[in-house]
Amino acid sequence: MPSIETRKLIRVGAASLGIIVPKPWLDYHKLKYGDKVVIITNGDIHIKRI
Repeated sequence: MPSIETRKLIRVGAASLGIIVPKPWLDYHKLKYGDKVVIITNGDIHIKRI
């Protein structure tokens, strides 16, 4: 399911930002509330399910 989409950062609390992940992405990657992910940054940002 490779894809490119534009997402806007939203405020989460007083000092954090987040993004909304579309339900089809969650379903495709078998993610659900409470799952942990790894965020890898090296000029790009990659998110992996653990």
